Amino acid sequence: MKSSKIKITDPYRQPLTRYEKARIIAGKALQLSLGAFPLVEVKPGDTPIDIAIREFEAGVLPIIIRRKKPDGTYVDIPLKELLRPIEEEVV
Repeated sequence: MKSSKIKITDPYRQPLTRYEKARIIAGKALQLSLGAFPLVEVKPGDTPIDIAIREFEAGVLPIIIRRKKPDGTYVDIPLKELLRPIEEEVV
């Protein structure tokens, strides 16, 4: 007997939008330019944006995304949860 897999479809746990991604990378790049310690290895000639992009792609940023609901409440979602592949989100 096959087990059926049902995908979790919560509209607030959809993948990051390009605007959220840009804001995360820009915010981390600003922090790096002001002296924050990088969370990935720095290569010679890297700019703060290059480092921030690598940190984002590595999934090491300790960031929580806050998405507002129509009723005024909000949902806090850790960045790592939004970066997981969709295949892992099955019941």
